[in-house]
Amino acid sequence: DYLDIYCPHYNASVPEHRLEQYVLYMVNAEGWDAACKPSSKEQIRWECDKPSALHGPEKFSEKFQRFTPFTLGKEFREGHSYYYI
Repeated sequence: DYLDIYCPHYNASVPEHRLEQYVLYMVNAEGWDAACKPSSKEQIRWECDKPSALHGPEKFSEKFQRFTPFTLGKEFREGHSYYYI
């Protein structure tokens, strides 16, 4: 299974102070319960920081798999919970 995240995107007519940017974190249950506060930069999963990119909205995809050959890939275990904030 996959999770696709589409970042906010705006055309040139939107004033810069109105452009939204996000940082998405993956946290454990304690991070979720603690008022959704991440505890480290290592929990950053994606940064939506190009709201006026010429190519259109940025898209990030998470593939849910038990093993990954990629260093930036995330391994997910059956029966565990994962939280994005």
